[in-house]
Amino acid sequence: MWSIDPDLAVQLAVIRLEQLTITNDKKAFIEMTDLARSYRARFAEIPISDIPGVQASRSFFRAIGLDPTKRRPSSEALLNRALKDKELYSVNSLVDVGNWCSLDFLLPICVYDAGKIDSPVSIRLGQADESYIGLNDQEIHLEGRYCLADSRGPFGSPVTDSIHTSVTLQTREAWLVIFAPRAFDSELLRQQAALFAERALEICSGQLRLLNLIPS
Repeated sequence: MWSIDPDLAVQLAVIRLEQLTITNDKKAFIEMTDLARSYRARFAEIPISDIPGVQASRSFFRAIGLDPTKRRPSSEALLNRALKDKELYSVNSLVDVGNWCSLDFLLPICVYDAGKIDSPVSIRLGQADESYIGLNDQEIHLEGRYCLADSRGPFGSPVTDSIHTSVTLQTREAWLVIFAPRAFDSELLRQQAALFAERALEICSGQLRLLNLIPS
């Protein structure tokens, strides 16, 4: 159902959840803000590049041809806001779980409404003229960039996802994705994926349908 271009030195943890109940509950958001406070207490006086875990997400960006010193991975962007005591935002209960786990694992994480995705899904480089409207309401051009695409074309990336596949209060089935460099410890990635799923099910109910690493 999911495949990855073998030339890309990356791996994914992919989770499928069903029968979800997504709300505006703030439990995951509170956990994320508590974690942000903990990061400030431990790491406020050291360079962000020296914080354990940051280099993994930077390695992932380098593997997909992006310079992490010019555009931060989403996990590092969250960490940077946490360290500077900038405001964090709540979206909905499932997206908040994703942001909490991204800050915890310091790896880019995305969540998608599975009902808006047509399998199969491929992880590849974007082609000429491929683009979508991102969550920032801007057109995201994908030529030569790493993206996730279904039978209708690209719908996501570790930089900015599309509005089309965004999770809302009406979402009942979701794909959760953790992005990591190929050299990342696969057993640790599997453990993190299991914790991600556990947290999501605790807060959004539902059932775990699938948890895989790609490539396996």
